[in-house]
Amino acid sequence: ESIIVFDEGHNIDSVCIEALSVTINDRGLEQATRSLGRLSSEVSRIKQTDSQRLQQEYQNLVAGLIDQGLLDAPANDSTLASNALDPDVLQESVPGNIRRAEHFIQFMRKVVEHLKTRLRTVAGPNGGVQSETPLAFLHRMTNGTSLEAKPLRFAYSRLNSLLRTLQVSNLDDFNSLSDVADFATLLATYSEGVAKFAIIMEPNGSSIPGASDPCIQLSCLDASLAIAPVFKRFGTVAITSGTLSPIDLYPKLLQFEPCISESFQMSAFRPCIRPLVITRGSDQLAVSTKFEDRNDLGVVRNYGNMLVELCSVIPDGVVAFFTSYSYMESLISEW
Repeated sequence: ESIIVFDEGHNIDSVCIEALSVTINDRGLEQATRSLGRLSSEVSRIKQTDSQRLQQEYQNLVAGLIDQGLLDAPANDSTLASNALDPDVLQESVPGNIRRAEHFIQFMRKVVEHLKTRLRTVAGPNGGVQSETPLAFLHRMTNGTSLEAKPLRFAYSRLNSLLRTLQVSNLDDFNSLSDVADFATLLATYSEGVAKFAIIMEPNGSSIPGASDPCIQLSCLDASLAIAPVFKRFGTVAITSGTLSPIDLYPKLLQFEPCISESFQMSAFRPCIRPLVITRGSDQLAVSTKFEDRNDLGVVRNYGNMLVELCSVIPDGVVAFFTSYSYMESLISEW
């Protein structure tokens, strides 16, 4: 028996959505291409030195994913369900056209090349920000590559199987290829029915002004997909936060029925809050955290001086809140 506690749970829906969202860019696709080249070379080497290992993997793939140990069984008292694949997929055998290692590598090359083509289109003169449903994106992929949709659902588990068979030690080198396989699996799994994902293509997904970095993002729209296996596996799950408000919103976002829902009032043994609104610094320059004003050197300097002066007269310590982590780091570096 276990109790799962999510502290600072006010952003749990964002964390769940981020966990099932995948972003693909040019650098990642180039790295994925290099990874496929390495896998191809390693497969050729294993064929000459230990072909029985690849043959054994092929036989395992004829069985279902659960039978060969690549994925756990559906959620029960002892296991955690997969939140990426449907239950019927877990019981199926891997499609025959990707069971052979060399066939699967060629299969993934087509997927990578298609994504590169879509990125070039987005970054081209007739491109721009575009949005598609998973079904529309999958339809264009299957038409453009002559690939079937079903094997795409097995891309992630098939890649894991191949990496295990080849006994790859440094898995970090294959993160970009894993992202592509994850993208393909989620795309094919959730392409039908109510839209739980959206495809967003941007010509400039970089946070650096002026930098060209086209990207394709598979954005999760349903936070409950990631948290559902946790609710199924564990009998007691607690979500707490000092800012879990409105408290009735979170069961709707995560699609669960709370057994107990309580909101506690903050109390203090003495009056300890005195509101004070400051609009100007000691040099009479206006101070503001508005986006267009917050990086002004005068504003940065006045906030620093103000914080130092308050700390010098408040005996019990000071807690300073910033509008964001990035703004806090920027101010500290300037100070």
